Amino acid sequence: MTVTRSRSVAPLIVALLTLVLAASAAGGASILPLRSEEATLLIGVDSARTSVVTMVALPGGGARRADQPVRRLIGTAVVLSPYRVLTTASMGGKFSVLLGDGLKREARLKGVDRQSNIALFTIDGLPLTPLRQASPQSIAPGSWVAVISNVNITRPQITLGQVVGRGERVDFPYAGDIVEIEASAYPGTSGGAVLNELGEWVAIVVGRGTRAPDPAPTAPVGGQDAESRKEPGDILIALPIDQIQRIAEDLEQYGSVRRAFLGVQLRRGVAAESLGVVVDGVVPDSPAHRAGIEAGDKILAFEGTPVHSGEEITSMVRTMRPGDAVELTLSRGADIFPVRAVLEGAVHVSAMPHHSAQESELFELKKNLQKLETEQKKVEGRIKELEGTSPH
Repeated sequence: MTVTRSRSVAPLIVALLTLVLAASAAGGASILPLRSEEATLLIGVDSARTSVVTMVALPGGGARRADQPVRRLIGTAVVLSPYRVLTTASMGGKFSVLLGDGLKREARLKGVDRQSNIALFTIDGLPLTPLRQASPQSIAPGSWVAVISNVNITRPQITLGQVVGRGERVDFPYAGDIVEIEASAYPGTSGGAVLNELGEWVAIVVGRGTRAPDPAPTAPVGGQDAESRKEPGDILIALPIDQIQRIAEDLEQYGSVRRAFLGVQLRRGVAAESLGVVVDGVVPDSPAHRAGIEAGDKILAFEGTPVHSGEEITSMVRTMRPGDAVELTLSRGADIFPVRAVLEGAVHVSAMPHHSAQESELFELKKNLQKLETEQKKVEGRIKELEGTSPH
């Protein structure tokens, strides 16, 4: 349902309550409880509507007959700065932004990140009004939000929802922090702005996903309580504002997102309670190689934080940027020492050779032999010391 523009709070409250009741009747998201902060949220939503605009793409390429209709792609975009807008990744072609006053602005693509599904555009003409941004900590599981999309140009769609999760999703290609929102979705929701209760911009919608079912409660005598079970449903996937800023900066400067690269192949499947991760291989001429990391080393800590799995190291590298310097604590034989590596961009990475089971076993045997030889030298040295000090 579309929420029409209102210059007073009362009509907008009525419109939003109608929207929420309709969504509830249709089996949509839970109803937002009436709270004293509602007026603040509604004022913020009303003031933000001019910063959520309509993006139109005319796919280019290929000849078109005179009687063939023009196929347009219409979506939602959010004003990031007076001359920049963000939306979800587009297919290409000629782009423009339609504003509520009937004006049309040409838009030029600055960069696309396929992993996060974010595209940055630059706009000519008079400056636009950007959304007021919130701190990243202001959106957490359990908080209520408003999602604004706009494919009708003058009548933005508004839906209320609740944050149900935050973290990484294995079924989403973006390797970073995402927000899961339980809310009704309208055509064009992707690219929409997510606002907190103060009307501040906290996230941008980049897609949809499926919420995992909640654990079933203990079944009562005579069967399970059907009313207490929750079935999985569709949710909105959004990127929080701190991630958006980081992506937008790279798209503005480089046209793509730079992701950090260390250059180590880590052993998987090790018990999580054991300290350290064994390095199975090192990419030639990589940051790890230049730092002196070798196959067989054990990474005990990353930036002072003890690590127990390769996944932990991978997640920490993903949060960093090319050019960041990191300190790793290694163990090699009987020695424990720190090394410093400067991360690079994850581009043109040479593939590491695949190790067969026989090669892995040979590597282990050689490493064990090296340890035995080291111990043998220590024992021989100790024997010589004792022989030199013992009376003859």
